[in-house]
Amino acid sequence: MENSDMISEVKAIRDFLGSQVTIAAHHYQHPDIIACADIVGDSYGLAVSTASSSAAYIIFCGVQFMAESARVLAKPGQHVLLPRLDAGCPMADMITRRQAAAVLQLIEDITGAAPVPVVYMNSSSEAKSLAGERGGSVCTSSNAVKVVREYLEEGRSIFFFPDQHLGRHTAKMLHMAPQSTAMVSSDFSLACQGDEKLARMFLYDGWCEVHQHFLPEDVAAFRTRHPESIVMVHPECMEEVALMADMIGSTDHILRAVSSAPAGSVIGIGTESTFVHRLASEHPDKIIVPLRESPCEDMCRTSLSNLLSTLREVLDHHDRGIPLRREVTVDDKVARGARRALETMIQITDGVKL
Repeated sequence: MENSDMISEVKAIRDFLGSQVTIAAHHYQHPDIIACADIVGDSYGLAVSTASSSAAYIIFCGVQFMAESARVLAKPGQHVLLPRLDAGCPMADMITRRQAAAVLQLIEDITGAAPVPVVYMNSSSEAKSLAGERGGSVCTSSNAVKVVREYLEEGRSIFFFPDQHLGRHTAKMLHMAPQSTAMVSSDFSLACQGDEKLARMFLYDGWCEVHQHFLPEDVAAFRTRHPESIVMVHPECMEEVALMADMIGSTDHILRAVSSAPAGSVIGIGTESTFVHRLASEHPDKIIVPLRESPCEDMCRTSLSNLLSTLREVLDHHDRGIPLRREVTVDDKVARGARRALETMIQITDGVKL
């Protein structure tokens, strides 16, 4: 079936169902998916947008942790579907709830006070639930500074997980001394430049496979080819790469910076390359290239065919009550804690109570 035929059928089903269905897509999705979506955004924007949706069916074109967060924030009676249930996130799998709880106890034993967990959106519902139960919050790359600042101003120490690079960047943005942070490894060993008892922020040593690929040599090579260029990177990149960039920002921040750059700009971007190539096609008056080809394999699993099959499934459920096969579910107890952590994030970021 040709893409044009699939797009036509997607739009036909979408029009027939009307306000009963919402298609949400992360920025890293293929352009054909983006073209069919009602909502396009980064992980924070999608969490807020889907939480306010009144659609009976929310089709989430992204990965498991995003769809689970939408399910946690969904209203009673709403259905959240993921076109590819095998679209996961290696970073989210780097730490379990049990491991995170053990690290929280380790930090309390060292410092004498219970730390607050701040868990990156790229994590399991179980990890988010733990954060909610312990008075903590979820964060994204766009609001990590706001969330962490909130707890630091309360005098609390923080366990930030699972992404060490975003945690380190956040500490730097808050002008924390290097001695104020400590690294916790998966074997529960600690590394700290200062006295670990006085550390304010403990980082877990997780990382994103997509952004870990970017190296200082990539930035150097790009600048050699384009001396008058601008380099933008995501805060999930390693510190050595971030230090060489002109701008460090979330996916949405990068999108806005590219849009506002003057015509003729030459921009090298260190983030997921499907997104970078879409930016290039949308801004033909600028030269926009990835510092390195680094697509997210899990994001790329979702195809136009998957989206169409999901919509057909929704149509069958709507018309004939046939069970949904791609529906995302979260255990009620886990969902309560995760919702608390997600709601805390939204309240800190936008002052909004759901």
